[in-house]
Amino acid sequence: MIAPIPVVMFVVIGLLHVGAGHSNDFDAIKGCKQYNTVMGYNDPLEYIPTSSLNNTVDHGEFQYYKIGVQGTTYGFIRLSNHVYPYDQELSEIVLGSNNNTRSSARTQYRNAANEYKNTDLARVMSPNLLSPFRPVMLKLKVWVNGKKEVFHDGEHYPFLSYVDTTKVVPLYMAFTKVIDNLVFFYDCPM
Repeated sequence: MIAPIPVVMFVVIGLLHVGAGHSNDFDAIKGCKQYNTVMGYNDPLEYIPTSSLNNTVDHGEFQYYKIGVQGTTYGFIRLSNHVYPYDQELSEIVLGSNNNTRSSARTQYRNAANEYKNTDLARVMSPNLLSPFRPVMLKLKVWVNGKKEVFHDGEHYPFLSYVDTTKVVPLYMAFTKVIDNLVFFYDCPM
């Protein structure tokens, strides 16, 4: 009668240890700043100075930014030389467009009347890139010559790569949406 008790305790402790070994997808955003998309695509956005970011990795010829996004579709990252980029060109990365099947990059010119013209630079298939259940962690690599690349965090090859001939230097960064709310995580530790 006494012998089964230690065996049962051993099995229970073993099960607890196995359950604790699973990683949590939200561990990836530890140390990140959070931005909730309240403003829509055509609303005036809050542009964050990239000089205020603590976790940018600068290699001289290029910089890395680690960004996470959680949501269902149409996440936008805008990069600009100006805090109020009206009557200016900016670089826009679109994540999970067309029902979360594609991603793209483009330049955008938006005038003072808030009318805009987009010029597509690259489009790729990216099925199920975004998720409403977990943050998707990405690295943005910005070269001084205008080349920009988007990687899944931990990957060596970009899933989106393009050359922005306007060579927009990202002094400011903004995040927005079209339809559904998204949560962006930025200034994430590498």
